[in-house]
Amino acid sequence: MKWTSKADKNTSLILVYIILVSFAISLYYCVTLPVSFDESCTFILFTNKGFYTAISQYPAPNNHVLFSILTTLTNQIPMLSNLLKLRLVSIGINILTLLSLYRFIIFFYNQKMALLIVCVFSLLFLNIYYSYMARGYGLINLFFINSLYYTFKICYNVPTRITFVWLGLFSLLGLYTIPTFIYPILTLYSLIVLIKPHLFWKQTILFLIVLIFCALLYSPIMYTCGIESITNNRFVKPMSFLQALKSLPFYFPSAVSQITGIHWSILAILLSWSYYKIVQSGHKFEIYFATVCFLAPAVLVSLQRVNPFARVFNYYSLLIVLIIFIPYKHYIESLKLRHLFYSIVVFQLILLYNFNSRILNYEDKDNALNITSDGIIKQMVGNKKYFLNGTLLRYNLEFNLLSQGYKNYTIVEPKKKYISADTLDHYDFVVTELEWDKTKMKQPLFVSKYYAVYRKTILRSKNKK
Repeated sequence: MKWTSKADKNTSLILVYIILVSFAISLYYCVTLPVSFDESCTFILFTNKGFYTAISQYPAPNNHVLFSILTTLTNQIPMLSNLLKLRLVSIGINILTLLSLYRFIIFFYNQKMALLIVCVFSLLFLNIYYSYMARGYGLINLFFINSLYYTFKICYNVPTRITFVWLGLFSLLGLYTIPTFIYPILTLYSLIVLIKPHLFWKQTILFLIVLIFCALLYSPIMYTCGIESITNNRFVKPMSFLQALKSLPFYFPSAVSQITGIHWSILAILLSWSYYKIVQSGHKFEIYFATVCFLAPAVLVSLQRVNPFARVFNYYSLLIVLIIFIPYKHYIESLKLRHLFYSIVVFQLILLYNFNSRILNYEDKDNALNITSDGIIKQMVGNKKYFLNGTLLRYNLEFNLLSQGYKNYTIVEPKKKYISADTLDHYDFVVTELEWDKTKMKQPLFVSKYYAVYRKTILRSKNKK
């Protein structure tokens, strides 16, 4: 009994260590990486305008409503920078996510497997990214893990009313964060019906109740912006059913690599072998679980006939890790605690190095809006006049202006058109996409692969002796 107590204490210490490492990583990137385009949009369009705007405006799919609501609360905290107020939400959510994951794995498997899965999950590429980045995908992980927990309880045990209530609640919260949470909902609800067909009608009623409450929560947005603002993502190109099917062999390897930061071929080998071992074990629930997880994304993408951004499927980071480790649950349980700890440290070093070597390129991949733009914006800020043509730089620029206390600035942003900075010298700065740039005389202050920045010509008079 004394040995068991000591083992539990050491296990708890390792869990604290894993969470502290994750917290330290989140905090480091939180304070060292500049604001992203989506974060700037969140702050300017929702956070800074308050609660009512957050729940009633949906100009683009980047309003992760529940997350935006939380940022309106942290925005009231004094003495912190605007960026830290935004990212503080994600850092707190990440800690809750890891604790929820530990509870889930320890309940259905064992302590050592829980430690290993929490460690690996926390350091996959997009999970580190969204552990500090002020976006709603951290909330999606949190709500998915809790939905999965109650799904397992329903499938393994005699389901109770309270279990269904909790499953419905986390489903609703996920949908109110991002509407694409319908993907994991349909996946988990299908798994329940497959394992326990007699629950079909109860599950259907729960699904309808979730949709009704979801519609009520989104009603301010549907009133002000229309239902299509939620159901139609203009940034995702629709395709035919046949085109969607043909895209799957290319879409999913790329998506998995983006989510995990690990080459898809490595994961394909690990997942294939683990699936073989799961089938060989004859464990009915685990076979159904792994099979549904493999098939669901292909079915959902084909039926919706779009290739959503890879981050939409980031909740699969847990499913990938879980399926890989399930066949080895007994072996992991038999490991000595110190050997498990050494393995955890090795995983942390490898995965952290992997993230750090990729993050700068990842941040700058979309039109050089984050890392590159931060360097040039520092030379532009002030109570000045800006002309922005065909570039998305506006939100990053305005976020920095507001954060530094500037109020008397002017930003002119016409529709894309051919312009010449030679004729716009009444603006302090002109930023234009390269394809719309007809400037001949003036030399740019800065040129990226996507846009050029011109500064107002300053005439200096010569002093006579």
